[in-house]
Order: sequence, then structure tokens, then C-alpha cells
Amino acid sequence: MYRAAASTLTALGCAFAAGLCAPTPASAASPTAALTAVARTPGGNYHLATPTRVVDTRYGQGAPRGTVDPGEVVKVKVTGVAGIPTTGVGAVVVNLGAVAAKSYGWLVAYPSGQAKPATSTLNYRAGWTGSATATVPVGSDGTITVIAGAGSTDVLVDVVGWYSSATSTQTGGALLDPQDPYRLEDTRYNGGAIPAGGTRVEQFGFYDSAGSRLKAIAANVTAVAGSTTSGYLTTWSGTGTRPGVSTLQYARGEVSPNTTNVPVTYLGVDGLGSSRYSFSLTAMGAGAVNVIVDVVGYYTTAADGVGTVYVPMAPQRLADTRIGLGVAKGKRGTNSTAQMLMPTGLVTTARTKAFVGNLTGTGATKSTYQTIWSGTAPTDSSTINIAPGRDRTNGSIVLTPKSDDGARLRYAVFNQNASADFVIDMTGRFDTSPDQPAGASSSKRIVSHQSYLMPAAKGR
Repeated sequence: MYRAAASTLTALGCAFAAGLCAPTPASAASPTAALTAVARTPGGNYHLATPTRVVDTRYGQGAPRGTVDPGEVVKVKVTGVAGIPTTGVGAVVVNLGAVAAKSYGWLVAYPSGQAKPATSTLNYRAGWTGSATATVPVGSDGTITVIAGAGSTDVLVDVVGWYSSATSTQTGGALLDPQDPYRLEDTRYNGGAIPAGGTRVEQFGFYDSAGSRLKAIAANVTAVAGSTTSGYLTTWSGTGTRPGVSTLQYARGEVSPNTTNVPVTYLGVDGLGSSRYSFSLTAMGAGAVNVIVDVVGYYTTAADGVGTVYVPMAPQRLADTRIGLGVAKGKRGTNSTAQMLMPTGLVTTARTKAFVGNLTGTGATKSTYQTIWSGTAPTDSSTINIAPGRDRTNGSIVLTPKSDDGARLRYAVFNQNASADFVIDMTGRFDTSPDQPAGASSSKRIVSHQSYLMPAAKGR
């Protein structure tokens, strides 16, 4: 079940769907003067990588050829590839894929040299092909470890980006402004499905009074149920040659989400002073597919230091309704919201603004969707879609506002239909940049949106 009450911004406002309209951001005035630039510390800054496949066990690329069996370890070299330096790398963002899994199971990605955590990064079932994007701290040898907890499968690992460590000499990194999920695109109500082999260009206005430059968005990209065939989607900047990697694989009749970081192309400034950007969605399958894009953060080169930096952490389990870990035990019913508190030892109440981790939905009695977010306001977005016998994992960036008493940080999970369990694993957090001036705040927001299909190439 997908979220039907979805709406999409157009260049003039928003389009209606099922009688509802998504909140429209306030109109942008001309940007004010940028704050004074500050000396930026490198730790936790995000950097784009050239999207590159570094492991494909079907062909023996980057790992021995053949399926990865339960307990088998694959060490993945992630430094010195795809434009990532050999030193000064704190964590890497990878798209982890399972291909034609032999049986039910899961993969775990974690920093090499550390003990295997009791978490999962990607869950799969027999015959399934799919992926999940994960942010993984890098071991001292420049590698991450992928292990199959159960179920044999071929494995793909694509590099998307990386976070610098405190010892990095790299400049030009971006800070994250995390957001509650905001629906940017839903092709069901805005132009229709992307045809096989087609590319849809998403253009939007972006306002930031500090004068930052957007480098990427963090977004949950979902292939909607109703696609007539299996295939894959690639999200990319739309500039130059499309990368030879996939963002998500989708199966016929299923809802397939994946949260990832999408690079954008700068188009210039419009008449109102807002910067214009674009990115592209390419569908590679035998049939058309509808796509949803929910934005959960903006990566900007904020010279004034306003934003958050990534703090790597060993993967750990925050909540599990099956056993009552971090939340009351028991499946969640229809239209239920579970409010939770972050463990005090894992965050800094004064500086932590969000965490990154995986939401896994399991044991559903009917088709449903689940959403992980701050819990402070309604959202028309979903994080995962699950069904009986079809568990699903997806990563997300989750805002963590202060609790009512100001002593703890909180977040929430919503379950839409019937009953289902959920599991939450944390792999890192985002803290206010140490360079952010006292009292400074972000005003980054999308102010307009339009999209179009690229014309089909003419035959000769």
C-alpha cells in the first residue's frame, strides 16, 4: 500500500490529489547578504563520489565470483576509488544490493576491524532483487565489511559519496540540513509514468538566505506498485553521461523504495533571486513506472558553517517491537504512531539534529506502509511499504527534536494499516557544525517545482 494522498509542487504552487494539497513553502524574497565566511573544519563534511560499482559477485568484480553464503565475509575497498581519497575518509555512502537471492536472509554492512553488529542493512526473500543505501564508517584499512547473516545471494556494492574525517585535507565539502520528509514528486499526479528507457528531469527553485550552493539532496525514491515489469531506476545529476549504476531495483506489482543522496545541477538564479537546480530519473525496464521522490535533506557548501556534520558510529539497534527493545512490545495497528526517545549515550542533546539508520518492517498481516520521522507534524511521505511475507528495509535521515521536557531527543514511527512489527538500526548521527555561529539558523527550502520527460531520441 502506498500513500495515496500525495501532492506535487508545480511551478505555480501545488497540484491536488485525492482532494488534498501538500503544504507549499513560503514564497521567497530576494536572498539577504550571506553571513561572514568562517574557517571550516573537515570532519563530517559530505563529498560527492563518481557513482561507481565496486563489487558485483555475479562477475567476480571486487570480490570472488559466486553467491555470498551465510557467514561469508566480503571486504570492500572504498578508499582510493571513485574519486575518494586514500586517507581522511570517515564514512562512505554505498548502495548495497542483493540479486536473485536463493532464500530469505539479510546483509550487514559495517566498518572493517570491528565486531559484527546485531543489525541488518538489507533484508531479502527467495528470488528477490533489491537494494538499500547505507552510510557505513570506514575501517582503518580503507574497507568496509559486508556479511550475509542468512540466505545466499549475489551482492552489488555501488559507491555514492563519502564523509571526511577530522584528519582530512579535502576542501569543498557540504553540510547537511536535515528535513522531515517532503514530497517533491509523484508522477501518478504529475505527468504520468516514466516510459521504459525514459528520463524525467526534475527542476526546482531553492532558497537559502545564507547564499549556500546546493550539491545534493537526500531523498527517498520509490517505484510505485502497478509497474507492469521489473526494472531499475537511476537517479543522477542529468549532466554528462548517465552513470552505469542503479539507485533501486523494482519488481512488477511491488512498491520499491530506497533513500539515497542525489547530485544536482546548478541552473542559475531566477527573477526572484532563488537558485534553480535539476536532477534526472531514468527508468530502465520493459515497461513504464511511476515514481515518488520525498526529500529528507539538503547538502550545501555553506561557507558560513550553518548546517550539520556526520558523526560515524558503530551500527546498533535502537528499537524492535518484536521484543520490546526501545519501544513497547507488540505489533502496531492501523493508523498508529509509536513515539520513542533516543538513548542518551548515543546523542548530544544540545547538538544532535538527526540520525541516519534503517527502518525494517516485518510480520505484516496486511499490506501497509511505515514512516519514520520526527513525529512533530503530519507528513504525506512513506519510508517503507510492506506486505505479508514481504519484509522491507530502507534507510532514512530522521530529525530528532527535543522532548517536551527538553531532556531527551525523540522520533516516531507511523504504521498505516492492519498490524506489523518494525526494527530500527542506527549507523550515525548529524550534529550542528562546530563552525556554526551562535544564534545562526538555516532557511533552506524548495520554493517551486516543475518536471518534464526528455524527448525520445529519434531513429535514423
